[in-house]
Amino acid sequence: MTEPGAEEAYDAFFKASWGRLQGQAFVLTGSMDQAQDLTQEAMVRAWAHWDRISTFESAEGWTRRVLHNLCIGSWRQAQVRKISGQRPQSSTGPGEPSTTGAMAEDHMLLAGALRQLPGDQARALLLHDGLGLTVADTAREIGVPEGTVKSWLSRARKIVAAQLGDQLETTHEGAES
Repeated sequence: MTEPGAEEAYDAFFKASWGRLQGQAFVLTGSMDQAQDLTQEAMVRAWAHWDRISTFESAEGWTRRVLHNLCIGSWRQAQVRKISGQRPQSSTGPGEPSTTGAMAEDHMLLAGALRQLPGDQARALLLHDGLGLTVADTAREIGVPEGTVKSWLSRARKIVAAQLGDQLETTHEGAES
């Protein structure tokens, strides 16, 4: 049974958090449609547990973790489809613009580079650089010391920069051929 005022509190949380959460999902998936679907699922789960998570220091942090797990699950499903030769479902409907283009390609490159990182490094990079959390807030959300977050950020940035550099070189070489 929900507490009095729970719906209003959840609505305020939803309005304040939706954009940031959807942005995180978009960076991780490279698809706005998939980002919206996964963000919606995370928000539904937040509502289902609202009596409990509304008492947390950061309901958005809990929901961000759920969303991160949903994105990881979607990557795994995509890998299974890739290995089994199944084609992914189209993310655009009739008359909708496709997600191709320079911006979508850049996001796909970034998402691919993030997938090459160990999970905690990717999460730290996304929380700190992508969502703008401080090192202290990132450490608190992940549950590790600040020094660990700083180390992960340093390593992750080097890996992503190298990965993106290699991918961009390959893309430009292919375009020049």
